[in-house]
Amino acid sequence: MSSIKKVSLKDIAKAAGVSTALVSFVLNGKMKEHRVGEETAQRILKIAQDLNYQPNLAAKSLRSGKTKTIGLVVSDISNPFFSQMARVLEDEATKCGYTVLFGSSDEDNDKMNRVVNNLVNKGVDGLIIVPCENSERSIASLIKNDIPIVLFDRYFPDINVSYVALNNFNASYISTRHLLECGYNTPCMVAYDVNLIHMKERIRGYKKAMEEAGKKNLINVITLKQESPRKSADRLLPKMLDSGTDAFLFATNMISLACLYTIKELNPAIVKKIGLAGFDGNPVFDFFNAPISYIQQPIDVLVQKALEILIDRISGGNTVQSVLAEGEFIKVSPSS
Repeated sequence: MSSIKKVSLKDIAKAAGVSTALVSFVLNGKMKEHRVGEETAQRILKIAQDLNYQPNLAAKSLRSGKTKTIGLVVSDISNPFFSQMARVLEDEATKCGYTVLFGSSDEDNDKMNRVVNNLVNKGVDGLIIVPCENSERSIASLIKNDIPIVLFDRYFPDINVSYVALNNFNASYISTRHLLECGYNTPCMVAYDVNLIHMKERIRGYKKAMEEAGKKNLINVITLKQESPRKSADRLLPKMLDSGTDAFLFATNMISLACLYTIKELNPAIVKKIGLAGFDGNPVFDFFNAPISYIQQPIDVLVQKALEILIDRISGGNTVQSVLAEGEFIKVSPSS
């Protein structure tokens, strides 16, 4: 098996006919400080590029105390929302000179701890974390150990830590108001059976809109098992329709997908009458035979703000920042 020889500073120095120290000054951006001529510096950089020189990040981190890497821990990287978030973060971090390492918790606190510990052991400068249920102690431990972190999408009100999230209350409130204004009388909220702030806030927004519409007695929230949403949907949605529900507000995009599998098996005449709204658009919605309006989360804004806060924290800042961004309601009509 052939091996690829790692190019060293000595190799570049030999090719350029200069000292290893001079090469080091140039590659570390200290040309002016050490009075290296522009022509010489450019020649060294060109040779390094031609030889495909890759810097020793471990050695560099020992000198600077920084690895220029960020850890991202999401609940499930296959979730369209989080995969898009990861894509945007990778692009934005690159602009700032950072590399992103990814991991999924699968909504399991023990796995989240393992992923976080692995990233910390790899020397990441900071972490952006989508915390799972019952992970308060884990987050508190990171704060106690002075590891720069920013929570994303979810947060814990009792923990003093920076976070960036959607204004979930307002998003759900607007979505419920839309269903009511479209003439639906008994919209039902479909959520997950988790005790997380984003889910609580979405339920609270739904309830507030129903109360303001004088429909407090018609408030109905059903919860799906997070580990088996389709099975829960198959069992619960037909019961709700039989009891008079005429619209559904899905609390996440994955809930939307699980419920659509159930709804598509219903009588087309019934499907045509059901009002549907949810969170985050999905190309799959275009193939469904009923319009689904949704809250579009400003992923670019959320990611950029989270990265900005994290880099500030990595750089020594200690201000705790809380950001709630507004989503955009995308109204989809039958003719769309």
